[in-house]
Amino acid sequence: MDEGIVYSVGLWTVKTGKEEAFLKTWTDFANWTLNYQKGSLSVVMLQDSEQKNRFISFGPWKNLESLQAWRQRPEFKAAFLKLKELCDEIKPNTMKSVINISSEFIQR
Repeated sequence: MDEGIVYSVGLWTVKTGKEEAFLKTWTDFANWTLNYQKGSLSVVMLQDSEQKNRFISFGPWKNLESLQAWRQRPEFKAAFLKLKELCDEIKPNTMKSVINISSEFIQR
């Protein structure tokens, strides 16, 4: 059953010294995803300001089915293998929003 927007979230611990190569590989993969995978809405990569080899990526998807289809594509699997070579640890997750508070609605 389609439950609406879901999020792909990745927790990445990159091998020390491989951060630049990781970001290039991930950016190429993210651009491919946005251009060729139906249902992908946007992507964000965050880097820990203290531990420079720790990253969090996330992006919303129109529905769970499109996210699951993306993860089954051969291009996804090939990119994931390249990224895995640059990382000590990867934790992919599928998440949904349960609370969303925005300052746009707060009157000051």
